[in-house]
Amino acid sequence: MTENAVFFLGANAPEGFHSLFSELYDPLDGWQAYILKGGPGTGKSTFLRTVAQACDAKGVEYETIRCASDPRSLDAIRIESKKICLVDGTAPHVIEPKYPGAVEKTLELGAFRQDAPLREKRAEILRLFADNAAQHRRCVRFLQAAQSLSRDVRRLAAESVDRDKIRRYASRLASRKFGKPRGKVGRETERFLSAVTPDGIYIHRETLQALCEETVVIEDPHGAAAAMLTDELRQYALGAGLDVISCPCALHPDAGAQHLIVPEARFAIVTQTPFQHFEGTSRIRASRFSDAAALRSHRSRITFSRRTEKELLEEAACAMQDALMIHNALEEQYKACMDFAAVQQLAEQTAQEILDA
Repeated sequence: MTENAVFFLGANAPEGFHSLFSELYDPLDGWQAYILKGGPGTGKSTFLRTVAQACDAKGVEYETIRCASDPRSLDAIRIESKKICLVDGTAPHVIEPKYPGAVEKTLELGAFRQDAPLREKRAEILRLFADNAAQHRRCVRFLQAAQSLSRDVRRLAAESVDRDKIRRYASRLASRKFGKPRGKVGRETERFLSAVTPDGIYIHRETLQALCEETVVIEDPHGAAAAMLTDELRQYALGAGLDVISCPCALHPDAGAQHLIVPEARFAIVTQTPFQHFEGTSRIRASRFSDAAALRSHRSRITFSRRTEKELLEEAACAMQDALMIHNALEEQYKACMDFAAVQQLAEQTAQEILDA
């Protein structure tokens, strides 16, 4: 990343929590990681914010990773110029050191916690953990149903798409935006630009502003043509030697990129759906690649599926709101037992250690 950017590395998905945290750092490329441990309410997100603020004060650029279960909370920060990252290593994105001391340093914030009062509230704490897990399972069931309807719409739409027309258009666009091959193959990383959260579908639009001068918006209510065009452009960019950030859809995390960012070209192409809206420098209507008559024959089925999918996504967000409320109550139990002054001191020491490295 050449400028500050904000992403998710994990998202609530139909199979449960979908993690991209393996993309956070590469031990073989000289990276170091600070892994924060401790239960809820031990100050991990505040610790990360303290380091981020120290980076801001020194003018050091970093990438911010937010929590999809609460976008106001941080999961990690990544300082590429120093090849250092700090990450919340607790569930659901459990991270354990592979090379303790040599690559990873574990910071146990639970060391600043008094556990005796928690043992006295054991029954309440166990109940809150169980209730929180139940709400996340409820969210997953809604996402599974929404995914099923979305897949059906994509399949129907794909039957009407002219793939050759997409390939020709992608070739022309790529030649203008990516230039001649650079004698190497680009590197691909994955990030979630958007995710289903307690606030609904949350999109990091500020990342596009930070990394791109041009954002092309594909208006595709069905998703099929946009997925094909984005994949074609992804292959062209990599073949031209440009690094890319592929951003999958949380409903279809294994189905390729829904959005594509090419930082070196200061270019992005994003998919606008009935549930995700973008401002861009130019727009492409996916209908130009499709057989309108064939799509009309499925209109009632697609309309029903999209309407029901929207309701299911709203219910998934409601389940996450309930989970967050329970999680906040759980955190209050732990906060009362923490020495946050000691946590803050460790955070400031860590920030100095990193910035002086």
